[in-house]
Amino acid sequence: MRRAQTLLVLLVLLSGPLVLLAIGKETPKENPVAWGYVRGEAIVTLRPGSRAAAPAPEREAEGSEGLAAARALGRRAGPVRVGRGALLPILKWEDKKGARWARVRVVNLNSLEPVNGWIESSQIEEVALAKYPTDAALLRLLGGDFLDDYAFTHTQVVRFVMQQGSAGPALLCFLTAPVLANARLVAFLPTSGQMAPGPSVEFPAAEIQAGITMAEVRDLLGDGNECLITREPFQAGFGTRGANEVIRRIEGPEFQVLWKAPLEFRSLDLYPARVKVLQPPEKNIGQPGTVTRGAVTFRQRGNIYEPVWKGKVEFHVPGREEPVQSVPVEKVCPWDGMEFQPLQ
Repeated sequence: MRRAQTLLVLLVLLSGPLVLLAIGKETPKENPVAWGYVRGEAIVTLRPGSRAAAPAPEREAEGSEGLAAARALGRRAGPVRVGRGALLPILKWEDKKGARWARVRVVNLNSLEPVNGWIESSQIEEVALAKYPTDAALLRLLGGDFLDDYAFTHTQVVRFVMQQGSAGPALLCFLTAPVLANARLVAFLPTSGQMAPGPSVEFPAAEIQAGITMAEVRDLLGDGNECLITREPFQAGFGTRGANEVIRRIEGPEFQVLWKAPLEFRSLDLYPARVKVLQPPEKNIGQPGTVTRGAVTFRQRGNIYEPVWKGKVEFHVPGREEPVQSVPVEKVCPWDGMEFQPLQ
């Protein structure tokens, strides 16, 4: 009898975490109370469980699930970058030590995971919930594969507001789901008081990446029609991969690419017989046997902000880890009235 009781106790103790996990999964998802519009400079939102300045009462309880997920994937919980122009669901407000905090939901584009975190109220502009459609309403407008039961409930929607001068703001949505072959960037435009699908771009979706890993909105041309700036990974072979920075804006029925340049470009599928440095230096970007890394800033000229690319191209040979030569590159890409001058 005593042995049976002992086995019963062990079963209860071992099953406890499983029962708690099941209860956690059945907890209803919080509904937003408003939208938070990121108008100013890029900010970060805290991952659950972060010890950075967040209201203390729910810090530990709220963070447990996010931290567990991060540990299960072998990652440390850290900040998630939020670009200007982002439209974030606000889940609740809380006052703490004279400051007002919003708990928001963010989709981490690097992991495609939704993350709840805290943002101080001065960093966002509160927008009424009724101003923009719900995720479900947007998916119904798109129809097609998004109406599949699994896709409908598992699609992640990343939102940005893109000002379009007197035409009113467009709602940019980047949508990705595990069952869809492509991720999609869609602009919903105001039409007769409603939002209607407009220009779109599709990206091949991979298991851990879905075409865009960073995005922000800026008025680069000074005319009130904002541009979308994205970081987009690419792969063209076993040793050829990288990521581009792409600038787009809405022109009529489509997205127009105004500029594209690599932030990273590894071209190591082939190696030339000898190292040859081309002139001007930017022509070396993407040449066989090179690794390119760079960063983009924006320089103001009148009302226009022009991209400035600064980085270096490293030349490699087989069997040697360190580069045999490195060439610095810096180039301003001015606006020509239609697009920004190409880097190469």
